[in-house]
Amino acid sequence: MLPARAVSAFGDDLALLVLTLRVYSDGRGPWSITLLLLCATVPVVALAPVAGRLVDSVPFRRLAIATGLWQAACCAGLALVHPLWGVYALVVALQVGQVVSNPVWQSLVPSIVQPEEIGRAVGLGQALSTVAAVAAPASAGLLVGTLGFGAPFVIDAVTFVVLAVAGSAIRATRVRPSDAAVAPATEPAEAFSIWKDALLRPLIVGVCALVLVGEVSNVVEVFLLRGTLGASTIVFGLVAAALAAGVVVGSVLAGRHVPDSTRAPRVGLAALAIGVLLALAGLAPAIWVFAAAWAFLGVANGFVNVDASTLALSRTPESHRGRAMASVNGLVRGSSLVAMLLGGVAGSLLGSRTTFVAAGSLMALVAVVLYRRLTTTPSAASAQTAAAPSSPPT
Repeated sequence: MLPARAVSAFGDDLALLVLTLRVYSDGRGPWSITLLLLCATVPVVALAPVAGRLVDSVPFRRLAIATGLWQAACCAGLALVHPLWGVYALVVALQVGQVVSNPVWQSLVPSIVQPEEIGRAVGLGQALSTVAAVAAPASAGLLVGTLGFGAPFVIDAVTFVVLAVAGSAIRATRVRPSDAAVAPATEPAEAFSIWKDALLRPLIVGVCALVLVGEVSNVVEVFLLRGTLGASTIVFGLVAAALAAGVVVGSVLAGRHVPDSTRAPRVGLAALAIGVLLALAGLAPAIWVFAAAWAFLGVANGFVNVDASTLALSRTPESHRGRAMASVNGLVRGSSLVAMLLGGVAGSLLGSRTTFVAAGSLMALVAVVLYRRLTTTPSAASAQTAAAPSSPPT
């Protein structure tokens, strides 16, 4: 499961980068790129409720194979279609498959591993996907330069076929007799909602707020590094590699088994570290200072992602896990989209350094509120889980 998903993540990042280069090479302006990003994001946000119900009602293998082949066909189409409107339509179709595929695979993790191993599985998965994301930009430039725009989409299609084959090879199912045996008769699983869980509710709201504030800096990062600090293209790539290396380290460390009472406040502390480091990066007098802040920020980011994902997976009942994962994915992607729009405005009004400092400061404030909320939440949040879980006990 984990290597197949990492290969597919490599193909996804490769395709998005090549699509951006393709739109740019056609002489299109910023709004064309914006529309491309909207086509890649809006389906994930808009179709999350439908996708979640589908994931919770259709067997894993059937959906894993169907979405893998569907997305492979969409990528094959991208290799052949040239009009921009056709590209946009195929990107939307590709993301319709993605909005189902992500929760399909995420929801199966607790059915494959023991409860105490969920964090380790999530951490390893994120580490592998991060390594794949580092390889994608270099591969995109090399493939486009040597083989043209069509070849990367053929490769992406192959990665989706690999994912479909992996799905057909996995025999685990999400419905297990042991789950039904422990489900209490007094509280049906249908009563569960992520917004009723005393821990998940502030966690999800907080993570979305962190994404909304923190990712504003993504838009102006290149202007700070290349323009203000004078980084070359090689140095720019090395700084991105430092961030990725930090994410890998943080993901692996966060995967170690700890109770929810440790993971929950750790999200707030790691987010606070990200905010402080983001502000420090904006004030960096030299490239090496920025790179050091970026590497440690990657470690903290790995902790936030793994801890939040592990809590969401382990605290959601089996019968609602697909809907929960689809909803969380949609909310996070929606927050990221709004952050990109705000980043353009902030970069124009404040400049790159001030945008970084402002984003880091706001993120630190959000992190403090989130930490206080998670540490004062009654651990009867576990009572919420005990009241409705059909998933393995945590």
